[in-house]
Amino acid sequence: MSFVGGGGCGGQDVHKFVEALQADFKTLSLETKKKYPQIKEACEEAISKLCTAGSSQQNSVYYTVNQILYPLVQGCETKDLKIIKFCLGMMQRLITQQVVDQKGALYITNALWTLMENNIEEVKVLQTVTLLLTTNTVVHGDTLAKALVLCFRLHYAKNPTIVNTAGATIRQLVSLVFERVYLEKDSVSSLQQQQSSGSPAEGEGGNQDVQTFASDAFLLFQDLVQLVNADQPYWLLGMTEMTRTFGLELLEAVLTNFSAVFHESNDFRLLLKERVCALVIKLFSPNVKHRQLPAPSNGNAPVPAEKPYFPISMRLLRLVAILIQKYHTILVTECEIFLSLIIKFLDPDKPAWQRALALEVIHKLVTRSSLIAFFCKSYDLKNHATNIVHDMIAAMGSYIRYSLINASAMLNGQQNGVANSLTAMSGSNQCGFMFRGAYLPLVATYAPGVSKAVYLEMLDKIDASNIPDSYGISVGHAILLDMTRSIGGVIQRTPELHPSHNTAVITEEEHKPLCLQLVNSSWSALLSAFIPLVETSIDEATTENILKAMQNYAALCGMLEQLQPRDAFIMAMCRASFPPHYAMSIFANTTQSDGDLRCHTRSGSQDLSSQFINSCSGDAGDFRPQIVAVGTPLPSASLPHSVMQAPVMLTNKNLQCMRAILFLAHNNGGILGTSWHIVLQTLQHLVWILGLKPSTGGSLQAMPKPAVEANVGIQTAVMADLPVLSQMLSQLFESSQYLDDVALHHLIDALCKLSHEAMELAYANREPSLFAVAKLLETGLVNMPRIKVLWRPLTNHLLEVCQHRHIRMREWGVEAITYLVKSALQFKHKTPLKENMELQTMLLSPLSELSTVLHADVRQRQLDCVLQILNTAGEILSFGWPAIIEIIGAVNEHHGEPLIRTAFQCLQLVITDFLTVMPWRCLPLCISTAAKFGSQTQELNISLTAIGLMWNISDFFNQNQDKLMSTQLQDVSILPDFPGTVKMPQFDKLWMCLYAKLGELCVDLRPAVRKSAGQTLFSTISAHGSLLNPPTWQALVWQVLFPLLDNVRALSSSASNEKVDASGNILIHHSRNTAQKQWAETQVLTLSGVCRVFNTKRELLQMLGDFERAWSLILEFIQNAALSKNGEVSLAALKSLQEIMYHNTAERTERALKDPQTAQEQDEEIWTIAWNIWLSIGMESTKMSTSTSAKLQQQNSNGAETQEDFYIPSQAFLTALIQIFPAIFQHIQVKFTAADFDKFCTVLTNAVCIPVQTDAVPYIMSTVSDTLLTPLHDGILDCMELIQKEATKPDSHISQLIPAIFRQLLIFSKFACAPPTFQQSVEHKYAKSSGHYANNASVEVVSMNYIPFGEKSISICVKLYQTTATEDSVVQEQILHDIVKALRTPLAMKYKCLSSSTWKLAISSLISVLHTGLKVARAKPQHFASLWDDLADTLDKFLFPASVCTIEDRGLEEIVLDETIDCQVIELLRDEVLPHSHEMPHQFIMQIVVLLNKGSIHSASDTNICYESDWKLREIFAKTCFETLLQFSLLEDHANTNNNRLNANVLTAGAAGAGGKDFAGRLAVTALLHRFQEVLKRFNDDERQSGKCPLPRFRLSEISFVLKAIATLVVSMKKAPASKVNKPAWDQLIGLYPYLVDCTTTTSPEVSRSLREALLQYTDLLQAPRSCSAATSNDNVIQSNGQE
Repeated sequence: MSFVGGGGCGGQDVHKFVEALQADFKTLSLETKKKYPQIKEACEEAISKLCTAGSSQQNSVYYTVNQILYPLVQGCETKDLKIIKFCLGMMQRLITQQVVDQKGALYITNALWTLMENNIEEVKVLQTVTLLLTTNTVVHGDTLAKALVLCFRLHYAKNPTIVNTAGATIRQLVSLVFERVYLEKDSVSSLQQQQSSGSPAEGEGGNQDVQTFASDAFLLFQDLVQLVNADQPYWLLGMTEMTRTFGLELLEAVLTNFSAVFHESNDFRLLLKERVCALVIKLFSPNVKHRQLPAPSNGNAPVPAEKPYFPISMRLLRLVAILIQKYHTILVTECEIFLSLIIKFLDPDKPAWQRALALEVIHKLVTRSSLIAFFCKSYDLKNHATNIVHDMIAAMGSYIRYSLINASAMLNGQQNGVANSLTAMSGSNQCGFMFRGAYLPLVATYAPGVSKAVYLEMLDKIDASNIPDSYGISVGHAILLDMTRSIGGVIQRTPELHPSHNTAVITEEEHKPLCLQLVNSSWSALLSAFIPLVETSIDEATTENILKAMQNYAALCGMLEQLQPRDAFIMAMCRASFPPHYAMSIFANTTQSDGDLRCHTRSGSQDLSSQFINSCSGDAGDFRPQIVAVGTPLPSASLPHSVMQAPVMLTNKNLQCMRAILFLAHNNGGILGTSWHIVLQTLQHLVWILGLKPSTGGSLQAMPKPAVEANVGIQTAVMADLPVLSQMLSQLFESSQYLDDVALHHLIDALCKLSHEAMELAYANREPSLFAVAKLLETGLVNMPRIKVLWRPLTNHLLEVCQHRHIRMREWGVEAITYLVKSALQFKHKTPLKENMELQTMLLSPLSELSTVLHADVRQRQLDCVLQILNTAGEILSFGWPAIIEIIGAVNEHHGEPLIRTAFQCLQLVITDFLTVMPWRCLPLCISTAAKFGSQTQELNISLTAIGLMWNISDFFNQNQDKLMSTQLQDVSILPDFPGTVKMPQFDKLWMCLYAKLGELCVDLRPAVRKSAGQTLFSTISAHGSLLNPPTWQALVWQVLFPLLDNVRALSSSASNEKVDASGNILIHHSRNTAQKQWAETQVLTLSGVCRVFNTKRELLQMLGDFERAWSLILEFIQNAALSKNGEVSLAALKSLQEIMYHNTAERTERALKDPQTAQEQDEEIWTIAWNIWLSIGMESTKMSTSTSAKLQQQNSNGAETQEDFYIPSQAFLTALIQIFPAIFQHIQVKFTAADFDKFCTVLTNAVCIPVQTDAVPYIMSTVSDTLLTPLHDGILDCMELIQKEATKPDSHISQLIPAIFRQLLIFSKFACAPPTFQQSVEHKYAKSSGHYANNASVEVVSMNYIPFGEKSISICVKLYQTTATEDSVVQEQILHDIVKALRTPLAMKYKCLSSSTWKLAISSLISVLHTGLKVARAKPQHFASLWDDLADTLDKFLFPASVCTIEDRGLEEIVLDETIDCQVIELLRDEVLPHSHEMPHQFIMQIVVLLNKGSIHSASDTNICYESDWKLREIFAKTCFETLLQFSLLEDHANTNNNRLNANVLTAGAAGAGGKDFAGRLAVTALLHRFQEVLKRFNDDERQSGKCPLPRFRLSEISFVLKAIATLVVSMKKAPASKVNKPAWDQLIGLYPYLVDCTTTTSPEVSRSLREALLQYTDLLQAPRSCSAATSNDNVIQSNGQE
């Protein structure tokens, strides 16, 4: 291809290329200028031509090349290395640019030839040749031949580098020549048209009509054959020599890579057949004739034949392998010859390397299944051809046997000569074979189907290296495995991984005869080869591979129905599973395969086997197989006594063989046929020896052996394998589901035969083998889809086994039957079992027949089976229920607890899960059966669970009501009769049957049964009672429930009070340790249950009549229980009462709308009954009589009596009692009278005073904290609020109760400060003791926190007063006065209160009620005359309490807050009292002024007050008092500007006169001035005495305040009216002046500033003001009185 045509370069690239050439020629011209002028001239001419070519069209460059090559050729002829190198480089560039044509190529080739002959730059020459031929295809024909000859010539140079380079070049170029053939289009058809008129080999060249490249390839290959045959070439003229080895390698390369050329061309094919094959056969001659014999003893050596040469032989065999692999379809006869030769090479008289090479070739061939098929088809299947496949495998077997025997002989010194490498095995992890001490390791391992040659690849070796003795057996072992695999591939038509395109196609017609022939040709030879390999292999992997091959082959034979080969292979594997002597004994009667083996196994194999067996018991130095398991022989009729006595020792290989048999039978059970017996017999023996015992489902598991069997054991490693073996066994029988019916019967017959043998042995009291029974079970399980085929023979045999007297046989017989029945019922049959009566009956038949067996263990297993059937397949037993219930019902109490338990479990499942599929007529039977189990006394748990089943029955009735109602039972005798109810429906009778049975169980003697039955009865009625017809309800209430209550009450009252003896180690709680307490629990349950039912169905019962009688009766039962001395019963009774009282009124409202008058009358009557019952319970239960208190006190004193001697209601009881009231009250409020309220209050007060028992503390603590109300207190206050809310409604019927409500709340409020004490009886209920209950350790009551209760009562009272203060009843009953008196206690106690929150709430409450109440008092003073003294006293005791508070007690912030509260009180007086003083009593106003005076100066208080601790911080309070006093006493009272007279009713008798208010004001001023003087005098005295030590800060603050107060007072007195300030007050003010002057010595800046303000205000007093001159003597009298 030219540069121009194929380069694809642009004009610019051409231009650059031309310029580069010109530059190169210039360089060459300069180099040759002196020595070679002719070259210089040629270069200049070339430059000229290039210039011309560059300026013209691009095409001219191509034509110019041949002309410019001339100087380069001349340069190569100069022998000047520098010039030659330069010229070769330019040539290579021209070649690379593809501008050289055919003529130019010839010039270059000739130049290179010259250089070759002169031995110049050989490597460059080779590079140039390679470039010339590989760059494009212009070189062909003679030029190509010359180039190739040039390379061949250089290959035989002396320089190794050149030789190697030339060799590589030749290989590349030879391949190139054949690759060109593929490039030519239609080359195949052209070659096929060529019909040679004479042999091309006879002429001097190839046929001229053949296309160019094919012709080159043909001529080249022909000459290669010529040269290998040492003949002259026809085309490669000039060849002087070529080694045969190199020629063979080239032939091999061509034949390997270009087989398509030979297959597609007749010429090439003919060349291959006539020349190549003949050449190979000729060259094989030395190998065939040579024999390697030991030196004869007589010294007459035979004439030695030509010795084979390893390199030639090895290459020849490589070539043969290629010919067979790739050209067998066109060289059929030749391949037969080659194969026969290769097989002959395995003879023992051939050199070891020759045998190794032959083995490697055979290995290559046998990995290709297509080749094996071709060999069999072309040779073995032909009548007069060689049996190549048979001969090949037989030769392999002979070779392997010879290798083993020879190795043993050499090791034992029976053969002299060459030292060998065989030694006894020293390691434990070796792979290979051992025979009579000779160890042949596996020195070569191969992946399946892959051959890996060693000696065939030794192309660089002259002689074969020392071949290990074991190499041959290693390859031979791999050949046998791959041969088996390939045979399988042929038979199964498995595609090859790498198929060749020239593989012969096997048609379907040809396939079957081919496979049969393949088996006939191979099985005996393979078996005779495998047996010694299995016997001598010493590692698991090798043995595993051999056994797999044997399995696969046996399976193939079975597929082809070749019974003789199949049985022979199976027997061989079975024999290998045991020690030889044991195998010989147990298979003595098995003649099925022995004859076959004897006929078809070569004698060498038999000899070898016997030799190997003997070797196991040979010298101590010999290899001994590792014993991994030792077991006892299985008793058998065929075993001689000697064998029975000795233990059986199994090697790891025996177990491997067992696995192989399992694998074979598992995967190919369908082809075993009559061989099943031998396989199962083998497995049975192995299972017995290994100690595998049957387990659930028929699988086998390893069981621990008894200690007495000291000589029997299994290694740990094998113990891990036993589960795997067991799993494989199970899988084997699982695979029987894939067998056809005939094969399955073969299997079952074999198992039954084994089982009969075991039964016979068991009659002799020998331990039976359970293998057959277990596997019959397993076989049946996996063949469920066709269970009819095998059910009867299988179960009939198993029923025989169940009758056996040996317990182990019997156990497994019944196990097999029950397991099969369960599985068959569970299985999803083609026709659903639920609809298949015949099949269902057939399957349950064996189970029913077991009832005739007398053995108890069988009956137990039968019931267990029924239980499991119900668990797993009960829903499909549509036709089997009679039989199932019959089996369950057949068990009585004398059968013992286990059977009863199992039978009950069955019943349990029937009732809980399968009532839906059971016929209607079975339901009453189920109820009575469940009740029967409930009343049985053997097992308590069964009774309890039976009761639970009755709930399940009820649930079923409910869910299937439609179905049950629509079904009418013909035989009504099975249903009970209930008198008094007309035409009760069958469905209702079913329910009543259930309720009646449960009612009977509710009074059982066992508490647990009673409890369970009661819970079930009421749960059932609650959940499903709505299904009954209304008339039936009357029967239920009067015939079941009320009689039940009466029975329970009677039995409870008559129950023993003695402690129950706890049987065994069961601990009984003290609350249940007597029969009476246990009956109490029953009473609670039944009462609450009946009440709940009554409540739920109240509307229904009201419609039926007799409701009032029922209502009275139920409340009577409740009252009786509520007054019980048992706390549990009483509390439960209240809860029941609560449920009834709080019943939903929606339906009742609907009934009232229909018939309002009747409904109202009924309601009034029943709620009056309810109210009376409640009052009765409340009065009786909370009445703490003196005798009761005395009893408790007696207990406190001696601690000897128990708490049971008397009864204290619990907090929960009281709470429940109180919480019931609101429900009753809403119905009786219209008729609620004051007498009712008094009784109600009595109950409340008594309930509050009831002490708390210690066991109630968790109840209280779990619901409240210290700051919250207890449930009881909360309930009481809720009731009070309820009544209060009703009383305060407009037009309320009970508004007259408001004062009584106030008084009751105030009673409760006092408990915040003085809780009730228990030592006093209820009649003395309000002891004002601040202590809690006596803290005696023996008293089982605890103190309670009444503070939240009392405080909440105060809050409610205040709110109520704020809304009802103006009510006439509240005013007339002086409720405000009562509130003030009630609050006086906490206010007076103040800091002595139990909680500071109490007095704070009290003062805030007082302020609130005064805000409201003072207005009412001013409006209606006649009703409040008694209030004022108590109010003034209360305020005084609060503001100036007797209790002391310190910072340490309360903290600074708390004290400040307390002072703020005090100020709020003063502000109240300032805002609500003093402005209205003329409307209030004079004495009260005077008391308020005195109180303000008292608070205005804190140091003027009682001298006992601790200044440091308390009053130092009441400055704000004092200031507030002072400012209030000033405002009241001095400032103009705008309210009195009209000189209104004081109301006469306000003034008291001792305070008559019109100037009462002015007098009070002047009195206040005089008192203030007197106190100022005291403070000033004390301050001056203390400061003088303190010296330089300053007074405390609070004293300075106090004096500062006084000084400021004086300044303020002076200012106020100046502004005040004359009526409010008299002359003595001014004189008293001026009298303070000396004390003020004394204060000037103080060092405190704060005091000095206040002093300055006070002194400045005295400026106007230096002269007495004129307003004082008119003072009267009467004022003096008043002043003097006031100062007193």
